[in-house]
Amino acid sequence: MNTESAIYDIVTDDVTRQEGFYDFKLLKITSNAVLYRASKAGKYFLVKTTKDNSELQLRMLRREYELSIGCDHPHIVHIYTIEEHLPVGVGIVMEFVDGCTLADYLQRPLTKAERERIFEELLSAVGYLHKRGIVHNDLKPENILVTNLDNTLKIIDFGLADSDAEFVLCKLGCTPRYASPELRERGRVDARSDIYSIGVLMHDIFGGRHRSIAKRCMRQLPDDRYENIAALQRAWRSRNRVWRVMLVAVAVLLFVAPMVLLWRMKMREAEVVDVRTELLATIEREVNVIYEAAADSVSRAPYREFADNHINHFALRLAAYMNEHIITIESAELNAVAVNAYTLQVNRCYESLMETASLLNSIRSADLSVEERDFYNALLKAQKPYLPYSGE
Repeated sequence: MNTESAIYDIVTDDVTRQEGFYDFKLLKITSNAVLYRASKAGKYFLVKTTKDNSELQLRMLRREYELSIGCDHPHIVHIYTIEEHLPVGVGIVMEFVDGCTLADYLQRPLTKAERERIFEELLSAVGYLHKRGIVHNDLKPENILVTNLDNTLKIIDFGLADSDAEFVLCKLGCTPRYASPELRERGRVDARSDIYSIGVLMHDIFGGRHRSIAKRCMRQLPDDRYENIAALQRAWRSRNRVWRVMLVAVAVLLFVAPMVLLWRMKMREAEVVDVRTELLATIEREVNVIYEAAADSVSRAPYREFADNHINHFALRLAAYMNEHIITIESAELNAVAVNAYTLQVNRCYESLMETASLLNSIRSADLSVEERDFYNALLKAQKPYLPYSGE
């Protein structure tokens, strides 16, 4: 009788009903563990036991339970209890995830937004673990599930996890491609080891996109990587910020340069100092009025997408102000002074708005129902301001 058949014969015995769990189904046998789906009170659970019931594997199993029992995060599999007297021995009882592995999920024709959402959920879950002092040590597609119900990411398998208080107790069992150099060499690891694995996962999720962020995650020396998940999240949120600022700067230059040449051809005698001072004060005051209205709207926006709409409206109002109040100045010298003052102040205001917006969560990463997300996306598509979802 082979190993799988022997185990299956044990777990299908009627004795299992005496433990409260029944209808055991063998799902998978790994190098260190055996996984079953079991039923209790009409609900499915996942039961993880050791493969050979050895002292080392039992120690690893209890260690996994101790590390994961306190975790409560929507993107981390929930651990319920550890049972000492199941027919198959000691077993961890955890949430049963009806879904597929990340590798299988990525084979689907996913949109850019779907891939970004999955990655942001991964960062959120790993960041939560690190705040609890837990290093997963085995982040790979097989240990990341995506639910069939709502395509939500779930991290599983803490068999190789370590905490800041205690070093890894078990032999190396991780997948080399996703393991950091220090983990492969059995050196001391910290949160930056998981960040290396995330860099490899970025290649799986995005292909060649976001290469600079992935490359820094995967640097050989831990000190050269992002110091923690928060730093990685900041880099991720600002990945397009440089390009946006550059596009605005180029647009301003393309618009202003021809006007500056025209103003120089029509240059007149310099205006008196008090006239120039009044002009600069007027520009500062009027641009600031436009900015304060936009800053108030951005600060009250609950999601990044609505904040971006307010910033776009801010840019349109500035363009109208430029056409009405700057271009119409007849003095060439005053034109140049006004354009320079206007450009400097606009850049400062735009940077401030972008920084505020970057701190907001996006709709796709928020814990919303499908109806709420569709409602907010419809508002955005129609260029309407934010309205709270009423459920109607």
